[in-house]
Amino acid sequence: MAYGYAVLFAVCVDAALIKQKGSPAKLALTVLLYLLGGVLPFVIWFPGQWLMVLIAGFYGIACSLAFLGAASMFRRWWPYSGVVAILLLCASLYVSVTDFTQTKHWTETRSADGYHAEFAYFHGKKEIPVELGRGQTLSYRIDWQMANGGGYGYSLEGEGVTYVRDEQDDGGWMVYRVDEPSTVRIVVTGDRAQGAFTIKWRITG
Repeated sequence: MAYGYAVLFAVCVDAALIKQKGSPAKLALTVLLYLLGGVLPFVIWFPGQWLMVLIAGFYGIACSLAFLGAASMFRRWWPYSGVVAILLLCASLYVSVTDFTQTKHWTETRSADGYHAEFAYFHGKKEIPVELGRGQTLSYRIDWQMANGGGYGYSLEGEGVTYVRDEQDDGGWMVYRVDEPSTVRIVVTGDRAQGAFTIKWRITG
């Protein structure tokens, strides 16, 4: 998806600037548009979560500038660059459908309102499904207990999910609502992590 978005965005930028003559001003405008393109998806994916947008946006900007640099070099080597682009697309598709998650000594416990896991090694992602009915709201928080310097993160995936800002919450709860019956997935990720995490959730509506 990211690869397809990058190609589509690059085509749109080229189409928008096709009448502009080559100049430092055009180059600067191109770079600015690519910077915007690197951040824009996260503004849409994380509405109202400006810290997440800021963190993810740095990665998006780095990727967009790398794509711009690669595209500029590839233009000089056509048609060989076209072959490389197709190979990269195939590699991206393979990575997107392959689960590379690795765990060691993973133990988990699930209850009606939570989930707890302990592990000696966690590298990849774990999805915890939660069933929601029409108009219901899911509030959840994750407490991490890490025993090493491994990385970790989380997100929520599902159809028709809308982020809801809870002005009265001061406990780090994330709140989402669905308009139709749906199975949402709390996705936790680990990067060579060791330790445990606990998810608490409540469903209202």
